[in-house]
Amino acid sequence: MSTQSAEPRLTAIVPIRNRSGVRLENCLHSLRWQEGVDHDEIEIVISDFGSDDTHRASIDALAETYNARVVYMATDEVWNRSKVLNIGIQASRGQIAFCTDVDMIFAPNFLKSILDTHQAGGEKVMALCRCHDMPESIPEKRWTRADYEELQAASEIRQTSGTGACQAAPRRFFEKVQGYDEKFLYWGAEDNDMCSRAERYGLKLIWMDGTAMLHQWHPTMKNDRRLRFHINRLRYKMTKHVIVKNKKGWGAWQA
Repeated sequence: MSTQSAEPRLTAIVPIRNRSGVRLENCLHSLRWQEGVDHDEIEIVISDFGSDDTHRASIDALAETYNARVVYMATDEVWNRSKVLNIGIQASRGQIAFCTDVDMIFAPNFLKSILDTHQAGGEKVMALCRCHDMPESIPEKRWTRADYEELQAASEIRQTSGTGACQAAPRRFFEKVQGYDEKFLYWGAEDNDMCSRAERYGLKLIWMDGTAMLHQWHPTMKNDRRLRFHINRLRYKMTKHVIVKNKKGWGAWQA
């Protein structure tokens, strides 16, 4: 296992609950098959929001294999992606915090593209990337670096631009604005909200070209709680101009 530098250049933050197995392994594996970067400067933090014992052992084993660090919060709260990411941001040591999802497979030049985007922008940027969707016909299995080009060729770029799965900005920015808005429960709007706040803070949103991230197919949960979805959208419209959120505390730092 490699030894990471005192302050990594980038921390990839993977939020999770009860998601062990091959999907997580593909995400972690792709974060470690990166080219053009010093692997000692890349930190991976798995932010685990209350996974049960049947998954925790597998998550810990994969973390050991891919030199990742697990930050576990024991909770039975409803899924709160904002809070899970915030806990990961607080635990991270990288100069850049790269917030993503467990379902992703990253191109071999993905992390270098993030670092290059920040270097070119004087670090006053948030790097984003459009998502390619792998079709249902591709089996759920462990993939290797040698498979990547074939997987990307079989995937289709998502028609909606979407801002989730890749939001990479200086860690100190996330700390200044007190993380993602934890009033967005379950699913939806936290990514768009963060983009709006980042622009008001003074960051430039940069969509990366020349790289890609692939979403591993799985049944969607978007429509499970329609009322919560609409509540989140309403909150986004009403509060997206507010730069600093979570006034009573954020992540693991609660008042």
